[in-house]
Amino acid sequence: MRLSLGHKSLFVIAILYTTALTLGSLMRPIHIVETPISNIDKLLHAGAYFGLTVIWIFWMLYKRSNNTKVISSKTLWQIVIGVVVIAILYGVLMEILQGTITSYRTPDVWDILANSTGSVLALIACLLYINKSKMLKSRF
Repeated sequence: MRLSLGHKSLFVIAILYTTALTLGSLMRPIHIVETPISNIDKLLHAGAYFGLTVIWIFWMLYKRSNNTKVISSKTLWQIVIGVVVIAILYGVLMEILQGTITSYRTPDVWDILANSTGSVLALIACLLYINKSKMLKSRF
């Protein structure tokens, strides 16, 4: 299979994003500024995992669409659910590593919940986008 420039670019972005998220999860935290919003870090976790999941879902779908003209609903669900499960497991792994290989980070169950929430919201957003795209294509 020959990959297009767009496909390669999306893959590079996904790898860079995942690497940055890994480094950000395992590096010493930087205290920048106090915010009046409590638990803002949970929103940051959810946003980071939303982005992670969206990038990998679209890369997988783009990769698959290069092989076939039409992606079946079953395949679509397998890809989307698979990426979400892997993203959630990745988030759990990052929390475990924070508690085992760093002395300056502590694992947090609430971070795992925030990460998982971001991934599930990405699943919903991607499915809504894909469904809307199919509806638009069928009209024109």
